[in-house]
Amino acid sequence: MDSATEWRGGQMLLLRLATAQRRAGLQVAVACPEAGRLWAELGQAGVPRLAIPPGPSPRAALRIWAAGAALHVAHTSHAHGACAPLPTPLVVHRWVDHPPRASWKYRRPEAYAACTEAVARLLRAVGCRRVAVVPGGADPPLPGPPAADAPDVIALGAAVPDKGHDVLAAAAAALPGLRFAVAGPGTEASPWCRGALRGLGLREDTTALLRGAQVLAQPSRREGLGMAVVEAMAVGTPVVASAVGGLPEVLDGVGILVPPDDPWALIAGIQAALALPPERRRAGQARAASRYSTAAMVEAATALYEDVLGRPLRRSPVSA
Repeated sequence: MDSATEWRGGQMLLLRLATAQRRAGLQVAVACPEAGRLWAELGQAGVPRLAIPPGPSPRAALRIWAAGAALHVAHTSHAHGACAPLPTPLVVHRWVDHPPRASWKYRRPEAYAACTEAVARLLRAVGCRRVAVVPGGADPPLPGPPAADAPDVIALGAAVPDKGHDVLAAAAAALPGLRFAVAGPGTEASPWCRGALRGLGLREDTTALLRGAQVLAQPSRREGLGMAVVEAMAVGTPVVASAVGGLPEVLDGVGILVPPDDPWALIAGIQAALALPPERRRAGQARAASRYSTAAMVEAATALYEDVLGRPLRRSPVSA
């Protein structure tokens, strides 16, 4: 269940997870609002859908219960809250590193799927009883040319304060010899994406942008996992990122980490990333292909669901 209408990393990961599980023969359906892009994408992928109201609506949980699902899996905070009163097993995917509250809502689920060990530690600290690390996964990048308008330094992410685009704008102003841009929802109108830092808006060709860029910058203030970092690693683009949340785990030994909220440290990190040796880039590609693949995500998530149920998940004939 995903009760949001936005189209961000969590929705993209849910689409990959549900699509891959269905192809593996698992019986899966996704409850989400018809108004969101996720609804349309699931339909194109042939994944069964259940329409629910957006946000923390009790009616959404009742629709799920009436559908007779044996296991409920929440992918947003609102979905978590809506599903908490249901009497059936509940698993919550936690994609963010915001510290949860020590409340009944967070102790209620049978299990959590934390995207990184950093997120898992936050959940365990407030008494969550069963936490497994289920990293987000990306499909292998398809071959193709770089984007013609790719900048030297690219950032991917929505125009929200946690992404640190204001820090990147300050770094861009101090490095006039490089072209900087941000692609993501709202960035074309963002007050940070002016002058030295261009806003490209939501783009469908992010792999091509990453191929054409010399560096991916991820100056986040908070980050549960950072799928943009994984996608950059997969195509061999050097990464500089803030040492927050799960980013140190993802980039362990293969990228450049800098303190958050420090434009001068980010500038030094960008310069270091530009000089990253080929073997570090290849190591990043290998790490993305093994630990952060869609197949690895499906395997870990399925194992957790089956552990909660105490039996194998129901399967159907493998879909095309």
